[in-house]
Amino acid sequence: MSRKPRGLGRGLDALLPKTGGHPTRLPLALIRPNPDQPRRRFDEAALAELAASIAKQGLLQPLLVRPRGEGYELVAGERRFRAAQMAGLSEVPVVVRELDDRTALELALVENLQREDLNPIEEALGYQRLVEMGHAQAEIAEAVGKARSTVANALRLLQLDEASQEALAEGRISAGHARALLMAPPGERPQLLQRIVGEGLSVRQAERLASRPKKKPAARKAAYAELARDLERQLGLKVRFTGEGKGRLEIFYYSEEELNAILERLGYRG
Repeated sequence: MSRKPRGLGRGLDALLPKTGGHPTRLPLALIRPNPDQPRRRFDEAALAELAASIAKQGLLQPLLVRPRGEGYELVAGERRFRAAQMAGLSEVPVVVRELDDRTALELALVENLQREDLNPIEEALGYQRLVEMGHAQAEIAEAVGKARSTVANALRLLQLDEASQEALAEGRISAGHARALLMAPPGERPQLLQRIVGEGLSVRQAERLASRPKKKPAARKAAYAELARDLERQLGLKVRFTGEGKGRLEIFYYSEEELNAILERLGYRG
């Protein structure tokens, strides 16, 4: 059965009232990038391909800008803007809108989130910004044409530590690996991350490691206490364990004869 193609959603109309605007042309030199651009990483090879296409066909989709000082500030279309610069265009089609800072940021976020080339952390941070602006996950999902569960799962990635988020953003681990890390207790995630990257673990292998049952501390303490009692019965001396997994084994003796007996049991010949 063929999959139903997914649309891009209603975009900003799902979040904000409609705002008009008709395409015009502006010198590229009058447009400056958006300092609040949600995207932080750009694939240079993909930009070069887009630039080659623009050099041949022109920029077919207008940029969205707003008046700012003596020029204009880019609101949406950062990749197209950069590629147009690389292609050497002097003039580009734009839609000019009067937008306040909040609306401009929301437009930039939604425009980026509707695309497929954000890395998972950029996507999650985009959703988080919209949540902080007061938008419900259901509204955001409708705006970007994704399921609400997709938005919720993306937001969960921000619970990861900085090293794990960086590995995910750089593509050293997949979103599936990241979800496996979230299954593990926080204290065990750095070690699991090292194994995923260092050993090239599959998502299934990472999930098994993250979800394997852990021995409860109380059970471990009981096991050490039982082992101490067994040794005491065999040696006839008091025995104590300090620490679990790594620590000390202490055997108490109260006379030179008892010490010599312990040394003999250990095979020591003085």
